[in-house]
Amino acid sequence: MGGGRDAILEALENLTAEELKKFKLKLQSVPLPTGYGRIPRGALQPMDAMDLTDKLVSFYLESYGSELTATVLRDMGMQAMAEQLLERLRGPSELHFVDRHRRALISRVTDVEGLLDALFDDKVLTEEQYQEVRAQATNPSKMRKLYSFTPAWDLTCKDLFLQALRDIQPYLVEDLEKH
Repeated sequence: MGGGRDAILEALENLTAEELKKFKLKLQSVPLPTGYGRIPRGALQPMDAMDLTDKLVSFYLESYGSELTATVLRDMGMQAMAEQLLERLRGPSELHFVDRHRRALISRVTDVEGLLDALFDDKVLTEEQYQEVRAQATNPSKMRKLYSFTPAWDLTCKDLFLQALRDIQPYLVEDLEKH
């Protein structure tokens, strides 16, 4: 199996039966680029995650099938899962969003307190780390202190950081994703 196929399969296998049903429904309505057709609805309905992965790859190839899967997951409100799928495709050599956009996030995040609350609630930060960051005088200083903890974070922690940013400052994330 290829990397794209594996990533799609992993994402689809992590969906509940209801979520998989919703995925198939959304797959029928998501806009497709010129030149791509739709998988017939009748063929989609009885498919499990493995069959759907095979169909996505045979219809759209691995690269676009992966992008399409991530788009549908985002459409379903499952941004973290979509990001995990794309991270898996990028592999270990590419930096995570929060690492890639470190400088911009340090200077542009304005609701650091909201971000801290989300990270503390998700148990990414300890009480001590939370207080250390809050003690800083300016937002850029707070973000620099927050970034001092990131080397100890795994992919899940960084995904939670990104999700918190998407929830708190969606337009900033959207702007950075364009670059």
